[in-house]
Amino acid sequence: MKKTNIIIALIIIVGAIWWFGRGTTPGETLTIGFVGPLTGDAASYGEGAKKGVELALKESGLTNVQLVSEDSQCKGKESANATTKLVSIDNVIAIVGDICSNGMLASAPVAEENKVVMISPSATSPDISAAGEYIFRTVPSDALQGDFVGKLIFERGFRKLAILHTNEDYGIGFETVLANTFVDLGGEVAISESVDRETIDMRTELAKIKEASPDALFFVSNNPAGIVSGLQQIVELGLDVPVFGAEGFNSTDVEEGAAEALEGVTITSVSMGSAEFAAAHNEEFGTDPGPFAAQAYDAFMAIAKTINGGATTGEEI
Repeated sequence: MKKTNIIIALIIIVGAIWWFGRGTTPGETLTIGFVGPLTGDAASYGEGAKKGVELALKESGLTNVQLVSEDSQCKGKESANATTKLVSIDNVIAIVGDICSNGMLASAPVAEENKVVMISPSATSPDISAAGEYIFRTVPSDALQGDFVGKLIFERGFRKLAILHTNEDYGIGFETVLANTFVDLGGEVAISESVDRETIDMRTELAKIKEASPDALFFVSNNPAGIVSGLQQIVELGLDVPVFGAEGFNSTDVEEGAAEALEGVTITSVSMGSAEFAAAHNEEFGTDPGPFAAQAYDAFMAIAKTINGGATTGEEI
């Protein structure tokens, strides 16, 4: 009886050690989260990025990693709630996302406090650079793109610029850098109008822009439906000036919805990925990569490399 009791006790102790030490058990399943707009007006961006993550997971060779996705709708409150759920319930060690700057800035404090690495493939607000030690991105800041755009427009000979931008972190950050660069070069920002991100009817703002008689217009938005409507209303109002747009224009929803109204628009955007990436994406999903799919792929692969190197926590990553 004594020998039997000792064996039973040992089994219980070993079981307890396994249970309480399972967080560092070799081969344990690790969870990585994805946060992005999977519904709403920016869903095409979220779905494109999510496919990039799914392809990266497949190609990473990691057999002990599962992906949990949450919908942020590109809204700050929803993004913070989604991140909180991933951290507190799903126990993720890293997150790819959010897609929009306002969502990323709302989520970053949650990830930072809980020492969970968060890498955005697309949020470009300059403020994200100072959002925390666990906060990263695989896309250039608007501090770079806004400066690039200001120089591009000036080099093309335009001197009187109008800006139409969304009134949230992304649009405000972009507008600030662009306007400062253009003015520093010797140009004039004749007018700068803002609209809410969800705004569809921009005729009032565009009428003011037309009255200001600019020789070029830069349109900053990450709402495909708003971009389509804005481009159509530019044509309707007879605002006959060269139009420039940011990476939000780089969407099949915009291409198909705006149709002829998109003709002649100059778009600045990050790369859609290498030819090899596009081929792999096509083979996996039967479609070309969507916006930010390549940057989301890179974000996941950066995390995967640390896991392959032995990292199992946010701190180790």
